[in-house]
Amino acid sequence: MSDHGRSNSSSSAPRVSKGRSFVRGALACAAALLSVYSAAAADDAPSAEQIAKRIVSGDAFRWDGGQSRVRMVLIEADGKKKERAMDVIGRQKDGRFQTVLRFLSPEDIAGTAFLMLEKGGDASEQYIYLPGIKRTRRIAGRERDGSFMGSDFSYADMQPPEADSATHKKLPDENLGSDACYVLESTPKPGTSNYGKLMVWARKSDYIALRTRFYDRSGKLLKTLYVRRVKPFEGKPVVVEARMQTQDTNHATEMFVDSLEKREGLSDAQFTPAALEHL
Repeated sequence: MSDHGRSNSSSSAPRVSKGRSFVRGALACAAALLSVYSAAAADDAPSAEQIAKRIVSGDAFRWDGGQSRVRMVLIEADGKKKERAMDVIGRQKDGRFQTVLRFLSPEDIAGTAFLMLEKGGDASEQYIYLPGIKRTRRIAGRERDGSFMGSDFSYADMQPPEADSATHKKLPDENLGSDACYVLESTPKPGTSNYGKLMVWARKSDYIALRTRFYDRSGKLLKTLYVRRVKPFEGKPVVVEARMQTQDTNHATEMFVDSLEKREGLSDAQFTPAALEHL
């Protein structure tokens, strides 16, 4: 794969249930599961801070109310693959996003569920339900830096960053393939992240981050997130395929959005730790 990966845009959409509409995508990476960026009115020469603020996660966790089916593919350095499927529901409440992921397969992790309640900064909460021991526990402290379900994403990556949690420096523009990009260097403020620095290549046309590099505090490259495919939904660009690759091990995780649909009337009770224990 080239260093910038694929960043195709298409007017066609992932499969959705017959007769039903959709208003959101999934991935994040990031995190989202993954990061996707929605467009804003462009300045002639936006500052680093303006670019950072326009980088808004638009994955399944960032819509007002919806559901998506997502595939996670774990790829070993020798090319061996393990595929996992999950359902994701999410909504926005009081300006904050709430998300539940529930794994459907393979059998050994089916029923495992993850809840993320965005509250801003370190106050955000994460919970995981493990059906094998029938227990829900909170993910906190250093555990957030651990691998999310064996993937190249950490639990911390699942929490969308806030623009004011880092200082930003605009570097010279670059092209990734045919896409003109702003290049942003972001340094997390003390106590906000275990990463020392992030480098982001944001496409000028819509502020989608086509590539994000994560560095440790010594400046060593840890991993890279590539956005490989984007499709429009309700006038917004949504990432439907992305890849996170770890530098040292060459292990990678690919995420695919297979279906999207609108969900209205999601209740408070669906976004609680107790709800993770019920299908």
